[in-house]
Amino acid sequence: MASGNGITGNEKDRKDGKEWLLLLLSLLLAFIIWLLHSLSLQYSVFFEYNVDLTSSLEGRSRSSASEDLLIVRGRSEGYYILRQRIGRRKTLKVSAPVTALAQKDGDVFSVGCESIKSNIVEALGGNVELEFIVTDSLDFNFPRMVSKRVPVAPRTSISFDGQYMAVGKIELRPDSVDVYGDARLLETVDSVMTVTISATGVDGPIQGISSLVPIRRVEYSEDDIYYSLNVVRYIEESVDVPVTAVGVPEDKELIVFPSTVRITFRRVFSSTQYRPDDFVLAVDYSDFINTIESELIPKLLSAPRGVISWEMSPRYVDCILLENNDGQK
Repeated sequence: MASGNGITGNEKDRKDGKEWLLLLLSLLLAFIIWLLHSLSLQYSVFFEYNVDLTSSLEGRSRSSASEDLLIVRGRSEGYYILRQRIGRRKTLKVSAPVTALAQKDGDVFSVGCESIKSNIVEALGGNVELEFIVTDSLDFNFPRMVSKRVPVAPRTSISFDGQYMAVGKIELRPDSVDVYGDARLLETVDSVMTVTISATGVDGPIQGISSLVPIRRVEYSEDDIYYSLNVVRYIEESVDVPVTAVGVPEDKELIVFPSTVRITFRRVFSSTQYRPDDFVLAVDYSDFINTIESELIPKLLSAPRGVISWEMSPRYVDCILLENNDGQK
């Protein structure tokens, strides 16, 4: 049945439902806008943090977590305050000089919060404008630990662009670190590894900072390692070089066969031309008399500057020892 204005009851209900829905959506949008605006404002509130303290006490653990809470008053945006209130309590990683730590009893050291106020501000990272610190001091347990110096071993995954290669090994600074931990545990640690240093299509020197792979219950004196690798463009060439004998007594003669070998080498790209006499290839008489076999591997005694790597063919040469006075021995 139609109403006087020609609109049926069902149509009127649908119209009313759409108006209510539009009203609810408007209220929800208004609430969201209000909430975003409120969270963007700053408020002065109390914050509670767990604290991990790092110091350099000689012969002791480098870091410790306090059982006490650090309570501060500060101003921050609502977004940050909301994140702090949700979930687990956040932990501040604070560093402190040795002079700020006072030994209380055995391995327990106390730190006055005002004495490390600047370190706390740094740890807050600009998220909180610190007004004052409520907590007077914090206690930390720094147990005694043994230490030893071990080398740092690089772990790499590096590929080079065409006709580029590394010159020498990757350099690390520092190339060794002090490790701290239980004496029995440190007996099993003879080196520490960097995380994998990765690069592809390298066509020039590379450098950067790499962290160290952690070892459970072992602490390091350094957190990061600087690395560098010299990379150059190369060309590959070959020359036939005569093989000489050195250290041969005057009354003897060491015959080498073949008398020349081919050296294939890679050198830094340049216009310089290399000649066979730029290389000195030799076998040593003392090596010959100390070996059962007559074959020796010639040694490259001299090569032009800029030669990066080389190989020779054949790799071995035969040697025959002769007496100068009455022929073959």
